[in-house]
Amino acid sequence: MEENWKDYYHKGLAAFFTVAMCIVFFFLIFRFDELRAYARMIMKILRPFAFGAVIAYLLSPLCNHFERYLARAAGLEKRPEAAAGRLKKLFAAVSIFLSLFLFCFVIYVLVAMVVSQVFSSVRMLAEAMPGYILKTTVWLEDLVKEDTFLINYVEQYSEEILNGMQDFAKTQLLPNINDIISGGSVSLLTFLMTAKDLVIGLIVAVYFMNSRKLFARQAKLVIRALFPPKEHLKEDRMQAADWILKEVDIINDYLGGFIKGKLLDSLIIGLICMVFTSVVDMPYAVLVSVVIGVTNIIPFFGPFIGAIPTAALILMVNPVKCVYFVLFILVLQQFDGNILGPKILGNTTHLSSFWVLFAILLFGGLFGIVGMVIGVPVFAFFYQLAREWVLGRLKKQRAGTEEKPAQEPAS
Repeated sequence: MEENWKDYYHKGLAAFFTVAMCIVFFFLIFRFDELRAYARMIMKILRPFAFGAVIAYLLSPLCNHFERYLARAAGLEKRPEAAAGRLKKLFAAVSIFLSLFLFCFVIYVLVAMVVSQVFSSVRMLAEAMPGYILKTTVWLEDLVKEDTFLINYVEQYSEEILNGMQDFAKTQLLPNINDIISGGSVSLLTFLMTAKDLVIGLIVAVYFMNSRKLFARQAKLVIRALFPPKEHLKEDRMQAADWILKEVDIINDYLGGFIKGKLLDSLIIGLICMVFTSVVDMPYAVLVSVVIGVTNIIPFFGPFIGAIPTAALILMVNPVKCVYFVLFILVLQQFDGNILGPKILGNTTHLSSFWVLFAILLFGGLFGIVGMVIGVPVFAFFYQLAREWVLGRLKKQRAGTEEKPAQEPAS
C-alpha cells in the first residue's frame, strides 16, 4: 500500500510540474512583453544590490589580503581562542573599511585628475571647432578655385544646406524645444538615480563583504543538500555536488581573473598613453589617454573603438602628430596583446582568436558593453565544459574498446 502511495505521489508531482511548465512556456511565448516589463522593473529595484555585489566581488581579494596581513602582524595563531575570535571580527571590519576607503580614494583621485582635464579638452575642442570648419572651407576653396563649375556647385549646395538648416530650426527645433528640455531633464534624473544606486551599492557592498564567507558556506550547504552523495558510484566518477563546486571555482577563476586583470591592464595602458601624449605635447592628451584606457577593457575591438575617434580629434589639430599617434597605438597594442596582456591575465581563458571574436559579438549583441567585457570568460567556461564532456566521452569509448575481448578468427 505504501509503495502504491509513493508511486501515485511521484506521478502526480510529475504531472503537476508538466502542467506548470506548459503554463510558463505559454506566458513566455504570448506574454513576453509583459514579462520583460516585470523583469526590467525587478532589475531596476535590485540594481543597487547588483552594484554592491560587483563592488564586493572586486574588492574581496583586497579585503582578504588585508585580513591575512593583520592576522600575521598580530600573531593571531599564537593567541587564545577567545581573544583570536574577537580580533578576527575587528580585523574583518578594519579590512572592509580599508578596502572601501582605498576604492573610493582611487575613484576620487581619478575623477579629480581626469574630469577637469576632460572638460578643458572638450572646451578647447568646442572653441577650436569654428577654426577647423574655416580651415576646411578655405582648403576646399583653394582646391576648386581654378574650376568655375566646381565653385558654382559648392556655392549652390552651400546655400541649400544653409536653407535646410534654417528650415530645420524653424519647423523642427523650435516647436520641439520643450521635448528637448524634457529629454535633458530625464537624462539628468537618470544620472541622479544612477548616482543614488551607486551610493546605496556601496552600503550593500559592506554587507556583502562582511558576510561573504557565510554566504559561501551557505551556498555549499545548499548545493550538497540538493545533490546528496550517491552510493555505489564508480571510482572515476565525481559526486554531483563536488562537480558543481569545482565548476563554480573554475568560472570564478575565469571571470574574476579576467576582469581584475583586464582592469589593471587597461590602467597601465592608459598611463603609458598619458606619458607618451604628454611628452610629445599631443593635443587633448588626458582625454585621449582616458578614452584609450577605458576602451581597452573591451577585448579585441577595444583598441579600435578608442583609437578611431581620438585620432580624428588629433587630426583636426595636427595631422603630423596624428600619424605619430596612430603608429604609437599600433605599437602599444602589439605590446599589450603579446607581452603585457598575457603576463597579467596569464592566458586564463585559453580561447583561440576565432572564439574570442565569436564570444564578443554574441554577448555584445545580447548584453551590450557589459556583455563584451564578460563574454570572453563566460564563453570560456562553457567551452571548457564542452571540452571536458567530449574528452570524457572519448575516454569512455577508448576504455570500452580496450575492455572488449579479441574475437577468435573463424575456422
